[in-house]
Amino acid sequence: MAGAKSLSYGALIAALALPSILSAQQTPAPAPAGRAGAAAPAAGRGGNTPVVSPQIGADARVTFRLRAPAAKDVAVTLAGGKRLPMVQDAQGVWTVTSDALAPDIYTYSFVVDGTTINDPSNREFQTSAGSAQSMFAVPGPGAWLPAPGVPRGAIARHAFHSSIANDDREFFVYTPPGYEARRAQPYPVLYLLHGLGDDAGRWVNAGGANNILDNLIAEHKAVPMVMVTTLGYGTADGPGGARGHAQETLTGYTKILLDEVMPTVERSYNISKDRNQRAIAGLSMGGIEALLTGLNHLDKFAWIGSFSAALSMFPDPDAPPRAAAAPAAAAAPPAAASAQPDVAAGAAAGARGRRGAGRGAAPAVQTMNAALFPKMFPTLDAKANSQIRMLWIVCGTADGLIGVNRQFKEWLKSRNVQFTEQEVPDMAHVWPLWRQNVTDMVPRLFQKK
Repeated sequence: MAGAKSLSYGALIAALALPSILSAQQTPAPAPAGRAGAAAPAAGRGGNTPVVSPQIGADARVTFRLRAPAAKDVAVTLAGGKRLPMVQDAQGVWTVTSDALAPDIYTYSFVVDGTTINDPSNREFQTSAGSAQSMFAVPGPGAWLPAPGVPRGAIARHAFHSSIANDDREFFVYTPPGYEARRAQPYPVLYLLHGLGDDAGRWVNAGGANNILDNLIAEHKAVPMVMVTTLGYGTADGPGGARGHAQETLTGYTKILLDEVMPTVERSYNISKDRNQRAIAGLSMGGIEALLTGLNHLDKFAWIGSFSAALSMFPDPDAPPRAAAAPAAAAAPPAAASAQPDVAAGAAAGARGRRGAGRGAAPAVQTMNAALFPKMFPTLDAKANSQIRMLWIVCGTADGLIGVNRQFKEWLKSRNVQFTEQEVPDMAHVWPLWRQNVTDMVPRLFQKK
């Protein structure tokens, strides 16, 4: 298992390099097929006519509409900062149509006389901790996009009170198409963790992890599995607590997962309790949580994945005090939702290299006190190799966290712990990379060899 694993990310990087070609038009071109097959609203039928927005045409052009008869200035702002001025018709509906967009997941907002709002006609949202933003997907080839004719799994939301964090929270459970509650062979389970600033639902809305599983299972590239996406904050104060009390957030998360979430899922779903049928993986903050939880509880997890792990979140008692890092700007490939928010005093330095989703100026590479690794993983040594089915460590070379990930890999080598690694050229701290990580990881899970 040791050594580097090389995968082709050329197509992914090329897609991120596509320029944003969006244009506003006073009269939008007809869109033959709208979202869910909806037709454009008929003109002149008054304020009771439903407004369809966004409407995705067969030509991949997207029409946005907003009824705001009293507004003076309305525009659409897409992730990445592209602004599309809108034009009002006689019924008070503002409209704009984009140029053709590449297949992907996109987020956007309306700006009405200087006030930013979500699209009231759209029920699809990208969620984060305490907020949400309107989103849509342009269909087409893509591992994390819905493929036509592919059976879809179900997603269930579970709310519960955490006695450990003393708050009310939630987790989501994906069950594969054809899930059998009484199947003789229990399903394997993947626990997938979000990053700092996000919430339990992020992987199953804008993250597209459910689509990835649907597509891979349909192609017989992955075994049918259950996936659980949990809230990654071990304290009640969410991202703020992660920045100010990282130790409590990290250890609290592990306790909540092991003592509250996993027992609930195992009572409610037909999933295996065999460690060989359990996997844990995560991005950024979720990456360090997956490592801390998985490697320190090998009696429960045999498969561990770390994507751009924010290892520098682990507090160093010997480090001099430093000011809290300002949230890093959300970088994205043009017009696409992609970047992970700031990683507690960690990824902010790397944000300077995120322009163009990882291209441009090199980020400041972070390092950490390597003496912390034995404290983080006090029992980890070569004996673990017989228990670890997969330890996969991935990071982009344009990510400021590449330095701490390299330090961690060197420490693992010093302990003779085997792992599979990958450094993705020119990729930073962005969602397209993490979606691709899941796409590449899932077929490896729960295989006999």
